[in-house]
Formats: sequence, structure tokens, C-alpha cells
Amino acid sequence: MIHLIVSFLPLAVCAFWSVAIALNLWEQGNRAARRQLLWWAITATLLYAGHFVFFNRMTSEIPASDTIYVVCNLLVYPLYLHYITVLTQGTVSRSQRWLTVLPPATIGIIVAAVYVMMSSEECRQFVDTYLYKNSMEGLSGLALVQAVVHHLAKGLFAIGVLIVLFVGIRRIHRYNRLIDSIYADNDDKRLYGITTILILMVLTGILSFVANAVGRFVFLSSEVPFAVLACFFSGLLYLLCYRGFVQQFSFADIAQEECEETIEETPQEGYSQLLQKIDDERLYLQPGLTLAELAQQLGTNRTMLSKLVNEETGMPFAEFINRKRIAYVRRLEKENPEARKEDLAEQAGYTSMRSFYRNYNLYRDSL
Repeated sequence: MIHLIVSFLPLAVCAFWSVAIALNLWEQGNRAARRQLLWWAITATLLYAGHFVFFNRMTSEIPASDTIYVVCNLLVYPLYLHYITVLTQGTVSRSQRWLTVLPPATIGIIVAAVYVMMSSEECRQFVDTYLYKNSMEGLSGLALVQAVVHHLAKGLFAIGVLIVLFVGIRRIHRYNRLIDSIYADNDDKRLYGITTILILMVLTGILSFVANAVGRFVFLSSEVPFAVLACFFSGLLYLLCYRGFVQQFSFADIAQEECEETIEETPQEGYSQLLQKIDDERLYLQPGLTLAELAQQLGTNRTMLSKLVNEETGMPFAEFINRKRIAYVRRLEKENPEARKEDLAEQAGYTSMRSFYRNYNLYRDSL
């Protein structure tokens, strides 16, 4: 009974989030790449359905479930990269779409075709020897062909995981740098890749790589390692889905704001005076300040202002504004040591105490 529950846990987590994301997508539309996240969650649900059949030895269902498992195993990481790509870049290229779909579809068709052509004895031999013992000893004919195809699928899976981790990490870092260059209050806009998404991607990638390499059969006779791994995977899957579910901002929102921006080609004042005006009028204290809003107030456009800030200060926009805010807070603290942090944060333009404390801890000692 415990084995049944544990083997069902990852499937239940993925199914729960598939329903939750689908309902959110229906109510709020495709914000923050929800549609891509839903496809990934559905694929993960089907993948762990295959795990459930395998670990509960439902041998009569294995030809169908194993075919679905092989396809979804090759799809699940590339689909997560689709999600990351839409979240951070807005669109997925045609070449990425083909590279995502073609290998799983090809391998899936071959696996299904071989299962159809196999005799019942060959199928039994393949399931017992290869799937449940991870051995090719004594296999022949179509059973051997099926084992070779499965080996090829494992190799493609490993390559796919490495590519997705490398490309995904780079895209998340690039997106976070873009957010830092546009928004002063960016806690609700950044992808917390280093602290959440990147770590989860790396952990699931490593675990998937190892589990795929040693074979699922290893966990059939080891109840404790199987339970630990299943619970750990379930927790990681839950956190991945939750992190995506609460993300409300994406590249599409940046693009929308760019369309709405009114661009001034020539600033009303010389560039050398713009940064001084920010200090003199304490423009950095405005809640929710963005690069576009500040540029409009200064009579220039965000591209020129971003370039000016980077060249003159060597900082992204977010650090430039938040250093000034925290310096202002430090001055207020000296004037009134008993002041409440909540009041100081509000006076400095912060709408989130989490954002205030993060920046306060980052910059207070360097000011």
C-alpha cells in the first residue's frame, strides 16, 4: 500500500498543478507563459503515469505506457526550456520547436512500431530482461531492437538535459539583467533563478540524469531509496510548478510597456545635467519607479538614459536607484535613530518590505 502511494505521489503533484495552471490560464489568460507551463505540467503528468505503471508492475499496460513514457521523457526538459524561453524572450524560434518535437516523435514512433510488431514472447522477454533487469543478455530479434532504441533514447535524454540546463541558465541570467536595467522595484519581476529556478533545474537535471543512467529497475527492490527519491522528486516538481504559478511578470510585459512608451529623441537638458537632476529633485524616491517613467520626466528616452546610467556609474538602473534610496534611508536613520523601518521604507519609495530589506542588506555597509 505504501509503495502504491509513494509511486503515485509525483503523478499526483503534476496532475494537481496541471489543473491549477489550466484554471488560472482560463481565468487570467496567458500571463507569464502560463500556456507553456501547462504543456510542461501535462507532459510531466504523463511521464509519471508511466513511472506508476512500471513501478507497480502493470505488465499488460507497459507497451502503451512505455511508449508514452519514452516520448514524454524526451519532451519534458525541452518543454521546460520552451517555458523559460517564452518567459524571458517572448517567443520560441522555429528551429527550437523542431528540435523539441522531432527527436521524441521519431523515437516514439519507432518504439510504438516495434511493440506492435513484437510477438507476445518477445514483448515479455524485453520487459522482463531489459526494463526490469536492465540487461540485454539473451535478447534477440525485435526485443534486442527495442532495447537498442531505448538505449538511444537514454543518450538523447542526457544530451537534452545538459543543453536545457546550459541554455536555460543563460536565458534566466540575461532576463534578470534586463529587468535590473529597467525597473528599480524589481522583486516581483525578476526570475529568482539563482535562489529558486536555477537550483531546482540543476537538482532535477542531476537526479533525472542519474536515475536515467542507472535505470529505474534499481529502485524496484529498494523501498527506502525509492520512497526517498519519489518524495524528493515530488517536492522539486511542486516547487518548480509553484514558482512558475506565482510568477506574474515576463518579457511580454516589458514589450507591452515599450509599445506604450512615448519616446523623446532629444533631452530638454544636457546629458551631464540629467543625473544631477535626479539627485536634486529626489526622483529616486518615487514608488514603483521605472526607467521609462524617469526618462519621460527627464525629457529623454529609456535607451539613452540606460546608456547614460551605465556609462557614468557602471551600474544597472536598479542598483543605481536603490543605492540612492538606501543612502537616503541611512541619512534618515542618523537624524532619527528610533524611526521604524516600515516608515523609512515608505519614505524611500519602497512598496515592499522584502524589497527594502534585500536592498538595505546589500548596500548599507558600502554607503
